[in-house]
Amino acid sequence: MRRMIGFALAVAMTLCLAPRAFGDACSLSASDLQTKRAGYDAACAAMSPPRGCTTAGNHGRYVSCIAQQAKADTSLPNSCRGAVVKCAAKSTCGKSSFTCCRTKNGVTKCTTKSSMSGCTPPKGGMVCVGKHASCCDACTATGCASPSGSFLDLTDF
Repeated sequence: MRRMIGFALAVAMTLCLAPRAFGDACSLSASDLQTKRAGYDAACAAMSPPRGCTTAGNHGRYVSCIAQQAKADTSLPNSCRGAVVKCAAKSTCGKSSFTCCRTKNGVTKCTTKSSMSGCTPPKGGMVCVGKHASCCDACTATGCASPSGSFLDLTDF
């Protein structure tokens, strides 16, 4: 009997905590998240010492500042905080690197590389080096995001 009660309590707690444990999907659009990140970056850049994307002494300080800004923003849904911090973590901010979008079989993945020569195409795929600060903005599902032609196609690199 004790086991059955313990099991029932464990199941009930799992069901009650599941939405929080697994998180709800962020309800903001990519554009809204980008706007939020830009605002946080501006706030970080205005700090002393500055910790914005182009002014941070290192990548960790930048990511930490963005995380603090996201946590303090009561208008940002809790379910979106992780997305904001993930974009900061997958950025070139506070380090000298580039975004590298590698596409193979219609699947694109992004990483940051310290040099363009480190961004090589996968076998049978293509690659491009972006000028975007974050992987969240650099790649689309099928390749590089390029609203203004701001990437180098390195398919034959």
